[in-house]
Amino acid sequence: MSSDSFAHHFIDLGRIADVRSRTHCPFCRLTLTAVGGPRVPDVKNGEPVSVEISVIKNGVSPRGGDAPPTRVLMPSASAPTAFVDEAAVFPEIALVANDSPEGPVSLVRPVRPDKIDFAMVANWLSICEAFHGDECRKKPGMDDFPVHPAAMLKEFRLIDVEKGCLVRATTDDKYTALSYVWGSATVMRTLKSNVESLEQPGAFTAPDIHDQVPLTIKDAMQATREIGIRHLWVDALCIVQDDEDGEKLPHIKQMNRIYETAELVLVAMSGRDANAGLPGVRPWTRGVAQPIEQITPQLRLGVRTAYGNDSVGSIYETRGWTYQETCFARRQLVFAGGQVVFICKYAGNWSEDRVVEDAELVSAEMLEGGGGGAWDGDDDIRSYEGPVQNYSSRTLSFQSDVYAAFAGVSQRMRDLLRTDLCHGIPPRYFDWCLLWDPMNAQQTRRRGTPSWSWSGWEGGGVFPHIWDWYSPKLRDIRNALRSRTWIIWHHRVAHDSVECRLVWNWDAGDGDGDGDGDAREGKKKKNFYGGEIRSRFASVDCSRTRPTERILTGAPAYHPDLLCDTPASGFLQFWTISVRFRLDKPVASSSSSSGDEMAAGWLRGQTRLGIFGDGGRQLGSIHVLDTWLAKNPVPLVGEFIILCEARDERADDYDYDGEPGWKYKVMLLEWHGEYAERVAVGSINRGDEREGSPVWKEIILG
Repeated sequence: MSSDSFAHHFIDLGRIADVRSRTHCPFCRLTLTAVGGPRVPDVKNGEPVSVEISVIKNGVSPRGGDAPPTRVLMPSASAPTAFVDEAAVFPEIALVANDSPEGPVSLVRPVRPDKIDFAMVANWLSICEAFHGDECRKKPGMDDFPVHPAAMLKEFRLIDVEKGCLVRATTDDKYTALSYVWGSATVMRTLKSNVESLEQPGAFTAPDIHDQVPLTIKDAMQATREIGIRHLWVDALCIVQDDEDGEKLPHIKQMNRIYETAELVLVAMSGRDANAGLPGVRPWTRGVAQPIEQITPQLRLGVRTAYGNDSVGSIYETRGWTYQETCFARRQLVFAGGQVVFICKYAGNWSEDRVVEDAELVSAEMLEGGGGGAWDGDDDIRSYEGPVQNYSSRTLSFQSDVYAAFAGVSQRMRDLLRTDLCHGIPPRYFDWCLLWDPMNAQQTRRRGTPSWSWSGWEGGGVFPHIWDWYSPKLRDIRNALRSRTWIIWHHRVAHDSVECRLVWNWDAGDGDGDGDGDAREGKKKKNFYGGEIRSRFASVDCSRTRPTERILTGAPAYHPDLLCDTPASGFLQFWTISVRFRLDKPVASSSSSSGDEMAAGWLRGQTRLGIFGDGGRQLGSIHVLDTWLAKNPVPLVGEFIILCEARDERADDYDYDGEPGWKYKVMLLEWHGEYAERVAVGSINRGDEREGSPVWKEIILG
């Protein structure tokens, strides 16, 4: 490879199969490792995968002043039309720092082969404290500081890594927290029967107990000690696991505080279970050799770590419980790819293999601005939709944990949205938050949870996307809901009770109502959000909104809604327009929504069906899961309920309320005796409900 290759800022290495075969070429070996190594296929969807390299200039001058920035190579693997999702994202190849004539900053640093240099980690923590200050002490995405869990929980325990035992924490105690996967390992737990013995000094070093402690937890104790922090929090040992209501549940509801207060969260990204250990803590356990190649006698190149690429295929990234733990971490130390990576608000990738200890580099990162992580602020619906999309795509060993593993996130959502959650849906934005779409063909009903919520489905995640077709601003959404909805949502308290209560009470405590919804039936009716009642369905009497007193028989009991202050059965009871439409293959036309066509490209495992009225005209469309369609072949006539007004597409000029495009959102139902469940949500034009024999009907939705 000549130096002239760099002048064009682009290098074509040809097909990856050929690159793979050139085992004698050190540059080819390094490039192959950088793009993903053996996990990248030679052929993708019948197309050959090729490798190319772009040449960029490193953004920070290595010596400051007029010194030229270092060039960095960015290899990529691609196919002509297919997306090679196995390939690493934005990998980088750079000079080894010891060989650079221009200075070492942000280049590849040779790592200690035997173990992690925890003095370096402690120094990163010191740099963060000195340069970032309060910004990395605040809650992620918030302007206030975390409250120590010891001030909130009656019994908040930590592991004293010096004494080797559990201790009752005070609000002055600094600690690390471990985020890891239990997996199939047998994990020692603190129980009512052993908690007193584990509080004795030296408990965790005693042979009978030490041998029971999983390796990942032992390594976390050692790492915490070597970093210079006295205490460690680990869920299995710091919560009395068989004290469900007295200790375990209160801790679960405070997971946000536990992780956001930790000085550092140790993330066991590469571990398959609790016995995997933390690579590099003990000598010669890194497991991955640093990719450095001698290109010429005077030139060595290496791959710069990007922990996101090292986490591809990681079990950790698929597990439901681990999601909230990194959401709330102010600082993380990620164990992945045989190295550790330090992450905070401003440090996106401080790793052992790159030199970052430079005031100019640290200042430049701060000028670029830090992110809020999972949170988009207190006036943005994406602070709800983003976490729901990410969490719902993860897996749980026990489906009954669906709310518990999300409890910390729900507490933050309640603060940001200023509303409770009802089986994962915020009541203050209820109608539009019911309009989520499934994202994966493997999605199935999660038993023990309601079908109308994202929590009622597993195996692929959901896509809540109000931000995509309307303003993400909460105040705009609240105003729109006051004029584009009509359903008065009630929640059944229990199957054997006739009591129903409002899912949310817009006038509670504001002096306009008595707090139980009677104002809606009084002299001046309001809708669910306090807006004026509008006449939409002229030929139908829509005056009745109170639920009928009735006992519900034959319905399942759902998992307790830990996310709600006033949990109920999970069965909604309400009145709305019911219509019957024919479902069949859609008619292709120029009037089809571009949103439909776009969705068809990424909603894998789903089929777009046409919604047809009495006269045979296609009124709209709906995407249903192929698994449902296999059991319910079309054509068929199905029952739909009209939920609310909404849009399929974003307004061209962002005049959301003024531009045309508003439709009725309809939910296809499947009945199970006295109650119905959601199948899918689609759209029809306003007025087209007249072609479905509309009636005002009471629905119980589970």
